[in-house]
Amino acid sequence: MAVGIGDRKGAEMAALNYASYTRNTAEPLKRIAHSRRYEQLLRIVAAPFPGDKVLDYGCGDGHLFSHLVGNVPSDKLIGYDPNADLLAQADPAVIAGSSLTTDINSLKAGHRRSFSLIYCIEVCEHLTDKALDELLDNIIELAAPYARIIIGVPIETGPSGFLKAMYRTAHGHRQAASAIKAVRALFGLPIPRNVTDVEWYGDHTGFNHARLRGKLEDRGLLVKRSACLPFPLFGVALNNEIYFTCSRR
Repeated sequence: MAVGIGDRKGAEMAALNYASYTRNTAEPLKRIAHSRRYEQLLRIVAAPFPGDKVLDYGCGDGHLFSHLVGNVPSDKLIGYDPNADLLAQADPAVIAGSSLTTDINSLKAGHRRSFSLIYCIEVCEHLTDKALDELLDNIIELAAPYARIIIGVPIETGPSGFLKAMYRTAHGHRQAASAIKAVRALFGLPIPRNVTDVEWYGDHTGFNHARLRGKLEDRGLLVKRSACLPFPLFGVALNNEIYFTCSRR
């Protein structure tokens, strides 16, 4: 893999236990945002149909599969992440009930156009255009002609982006946040981003999901619908994430 999704899926996340940084964090707001994510994803956005072959592209510690092991045959649950340290944090039941790999070339060689359901969650917001192009090329190559492709990213613009930026600013200017950037996020204005790893942005600040949607369609995916979580009725205004359900053109 020349660029892929980065040589590691956030060194700062691997250095910590990924669960402690996300769904098990001590910060109440972050814990609420992360704790229900996969349950809602499967209930509201897309769950496997009988017979689906499932890929989690950029699977981190494989937590999504903890909701699927036992309901989907192990040979039809495959997780890919370039960071072996993150995969090593997977629950033993996930390791036993699925296949996890860091080898994108073997994955493409053995599973070309075979996955009927692909999840790619909390990955695209970190990628430069170069890395994103490669990721989308890989996903299109791995997707069956009729596949459902779920791309999930944070909402970092509008009222939601403003509130996130102000929260980060109040907590030590995390993720390069500032009051000025919060105002720019509110109006969807461009915010410069700094590469912190190989073709990788460590921060969410400056990410724009609307721009990503255009990129998906430019690269050959059809966005059939979108859903915002954790409060679907509120749309993009007061939600943490947006999920695009796509198909190959």
